[in-house]
Amino acid sequence: MKEYLLTIDIGTTTAKAALISLNGEIISSATEEYPTYHPRPGWVEQDPEDWWRATVNVVRECIAKSDINPRSIAGIGVSSQRETLALIDREGRSLGRIPIWMDRRSEKQANWIRENFSVEEIYRRTGLIVDATFTATKLLWMKENTPSLLEKAWRALQVKDYIVFKLTGRAVTDFSIASRTMLFDISKLDWAGDLFQDFGLEKYMDLFPEAYPSDEVIGEVQESVAGELSLSPGIPVVAGTGDRQAEVLGAGILGPERIEESTGTGSTTATHVDRPLYDSKMRYVLTVAAVRGKWTIEVGIATAGAVLRWFRDQFSHGENMLANITRRRAYEYLDMEAEYIPPGSNGLIVIPFFAGARAPRWNPKARGLILGLTIYHSRAHVFRALMEGIAYEIRKVLEVLEEVGIRSNELVVMGGGGKTPTWARIKANVTKRRVILPEMLDAALIGDALIAGVGTKVLKSYDAGIKDFFKIRSTIDPDPQISKIYDKYYKLYERIINVVTPMYEEIARLPEAKAKMPAWDIDRLLHLLFKLEQ
Repeated sequence: MKEYLLTIDIGTTTAKAALISLNGEIISSATEEYPTYHPRPGWVEQDPEDWWRATVNVVRECIAKSDINPRSIAGIGVSSQRETLALIDREGRSLGRIPIWMDRRSEKQANWIRENFSVEEIYRRTGLIVDATFTATKLLWMKENTPSLLEKAWRALQVKDYIVFKLTGRAVTDFSIASRTMLFDISKLDWAGDLFQDFGLEKYMDLFPEAYPSDEVIGEVQESVAGELSLSPGIPVVAGTGDRQAEVLGAGILGPERIEESTGTGSTTATHVDRPLYDSKMRYVLTVAAVRGKWTIEVGIATAGAVLRWFRDQFSHGENMLANITRRRAYEYLDMEAEYIPPGSNGLIVIPFFAGARAPRWNPKARGLILGLTIYHSRAHVFRALMEGIAYEIRKVLEVLEEVGIRSNELVVMGGGGKTPTWARIKANVTKRRVILPEMLDAALIGDALIAGVGTKVLKSYDAGIKDFFKIRSTIDPDPQISKIYDKYYKLYERIINVVTPMYEEIARLPEAKAKMPAWDIDRLLHLLFKLEQ
C-alpha cells in the first residue's frame, strides 16, 4: 500500500528531506548543508553537484531513520531556491558552478534593461521588478562574459529542476519557478518569446525546458539512481515548485484570508490570490502559485533574521558560550533578556535596512539606523528594538497589501522567526493580528507533500490535505493596550524613514579612506605584557 510521500527542499544553504504519512505525520527528516562560494565581492556561486550529493545523503538518511519499505512511497515532491540556472550538456553533465539568486554581478545588465525598456510593461508581463536577482539579468551577464559556456549548454535548469532531472532523466520545469526568471508570461503561463528577443537572448530560448503545473507527474525514479538513493525505481515524481510557493501552501494558505510571514535571512510576506493582482506602484512581486489557477503575492524584506544574527555574532559572546555549553540556541537567552524590556524599548527605534531595502520600498542604498540611544539602554534594549524594527516593516508590508484589497486577521509565522516566542508576540502586537505558530516550521516540505499527494491522487484535494497536514502549535492574540503603544512608535518609525531617505544617496557618495595599519612598538608591547604577567 502507498502510505508515504517523500519531500525534498534545496534551500539557499541546506538540503532537507522528509517522509510524511498520508495523514500528515512526519515519519523522519534529515538536513545537510552544502557549500557556497564567493570568488569575488558580490559574486555568490554554488555547484549543482553539491545539491545532488546533499540530496542523496538526506534521502538515504530519511529512509534509514524510518525503516519503511521504499515501495510504499506514493510520490516525490521537490522544491528549491529560485532564480538559479544549472547549465547541463547533452550528456546531462553539469557545466560547473553557477551564480545563485544572491549573486549581484548582473547589476549592470539590470540597469541596461531599466534604461531601455518599460519596467511597468515588464512588471505587467512577468510580475517581477527589474533586478539583478532574476534570471534574465544573469543570462545577459553570461552572454557578455562567458558565451562559450552557454554554447556548451543543452538545458538551463533551475535548482529543483536539476534534482528532478537527476531523479527522472527528464529536463522540465514548472510554471511557478519559471515565473521567477523575468522571461515568463504569468498570465499566458508560457515563455515570453518577445522578451527573449527584446533582451537579445533569443539564441538561448531553447535552453529553457517545457513548463508544467507543479503537481503534474512528469516521470519516475530511474533505476540508475534508485539504489544510490535507497529508493525503489518507478516512484512517481511531480514537476515541483519554488521554495516560497511550497511554503505558502505548507502554511495552510489557499486564499488571501490568511497571510504567511517567513523569517530567514530576510523576511517574506506572501499569500495566494485567484488572479494576477498587480500593484500600480510595483511594490511587490507576483508569481505563479504551485496550486493550479492561483498566483502568489510576495513581499520580501532584505534583512530580518540576518540582523539578529549580526547582533548575536558581534555583541553576544556570553550567550554564544552559554549556548555551546548548554546545547541551546543563543537566541533563547537573548529572548529572555529582551522579555524584561518594555514595548518600545524605552524610546529606541531601529530602521532595519542593514542590506538595503527591498519590497515594498526598493531602495538598495538604504541603510540601517539605531535611533534614541542613551547610556541607560542595555544590549537587551537594542536586541528587542531590532525585533520591533523588523515588525514595523512587516506592518508596512501588510498596509501595502491592504491598499490592493488584501486584508487578513491571521499571520502564519514560519521559519526561524517561529522559534522565537518574544518576536512572535511583538509581531502580533505591532501588526494587530493573530499570530499562528505551526508545528512544522519548515513549511516547504509540507507544501511539497501536498503537491506530490494531489499530483499522484493519493490526496483528494489541497483543501482536504491542508486539514491533515497543517497543524497549529499555538496562537498569539494581540494585546490592545500594547498595540496602542506600538501605533505611536510605528508612526514615528515611518516619519524617521521619510526624513533619512534623502541622506542614503549622500552616504553612498561619501569617500572611503583605506584603513592604515598602526606602527606598533613591539618592544614596548612585549615589555608591557611581561609586566602584566608578573
